[in-house]
Amino acid sequence: MNHKEEARLYKKFYGLQAETRSLVLGTVDVKGLPRVSYAPYVRCEAGNFHIYVSRLSAHTAELTQCPVASVLLIEDESSATQIFARMRITYLCNVLVIERSDSVYQQILTQFSENFGDVINVLTSLPDFVLFRLVPQSGRFVTGFGQAYDLTGEHLDKLIHIGPEQIKRP
Repeated sequence: MNHKEEARLYKKFYGLQAETRSLVLGTVDVKGLPRVSYAPYVRCEAGNFHIYVSRLSAHTAELTQCPVASVLLIEDESSATQIFARMRITYLCNVLVIERSDSVYQQILTQFSENFGDVINVLTSLPDFVLFRLVPQSGRFVTGFGQAYDLTGEHLDKLIHIGPEQIKRP
């Protein structure tokens, strides 16, 4: 891949992250049963996701009891050129609760407020909301058919193309 192609690829990678304000969230319960939901998120410099969700939601209990999750950032259907090959980034994450007493708690909620407005003031007044940090452990970026990249590096921001030789077949 030449420098120009690589620059275009990274522009797509960072562009998708910049244009998505919510993530698709995959969780598992204590029996190993999967669930899919979504949540608005903010990201910190280290590449971690933060979500602020109600304890009334099943995925909140699952994140607490089984602190792993899958995250999907995906291109909007309306802008996709091919519905079968929507651009997307997936991450496998470890999950941590950020306690209200934690020094970064208010800082992250301020970022939520800046990104999502006054609704955060309402949510923070409710006692059932929990702040989670989702720490990516691995990831993959797909831009189309045959265009998949493993995410590597300290912040999972280096793209390594996956060719036919890396695909494991049954």
